[in-house]
Amino acid sequence: MKKVLVLAAFAVFGLTTMNAQDGVDKVINQAKNGGFKVGANLGLAVSSASKDFGSFNFGFDAAYLFEVMENLEVGLLVGYTQFVADGRYSYEVYDDNGDFTTLSFDYKDASFVPISSSARYYFGDRKFFGGIDLGYAINVNGDADDGFYYRPKFGYNLGMITIIASYQGISGGVDYHNGTGFNSVSLSGFNSFNAGVEFGF
Repeated sequence: MKKVLVLAAFAVFGLTTMNAQDGVDKVINQAKNGGFKVGANLGLAVSSASKDFGSFNFGFDAAYLFEVMENLEVGLLVGYTQFVADGRYSYEVYDDNGDFTTLSFDYKDASFVPISSSARYYFGDRKFFGGIDLGYAINVNGDADDGFYYRPKFGYNLGMITIIASYQGISGGVDYHNGTGFNSVSLSGFNSFNAGVEFGF
């Protein structure tokens, strides 16, 4: 019985190793010829602006990458990222008699479409990589400004699926005004730590 269990364990291990290696080989061939990658991620806000605004972020992206030299891939990326607002701001408005009224408002979600170049370098047997996306994020919802977009990332390749950890930054801020037209609060920059998965085609 023990021999049967040992043989079964070796068989399962062997098949798993072969499938993983097949996945890596497929990724290597895809990289040399160019291929699409689609990913999704969740994040936690880390900058003062983002944390005041809200703590949660999510997004997805699509990229086309191809190998320009051994282990180095470059290409273009287009995505969507949304910072979910759960913060509230209050301020005081004074009248001519010196009396004041406290007013408050809820922040609005801020959504961006980043358009960027993308590069990643694979280490060793192409299991790990480090990379960066650099470009411009266009605000498509909310009152935030467009801004410079950057996203350093690290990934672990499981074959056709890759696990990715990244830091996302958008320089665009947002200004909110009170009823008299004066600026009442300014938030600068949207930043988050993100974790997600990517699928290669």
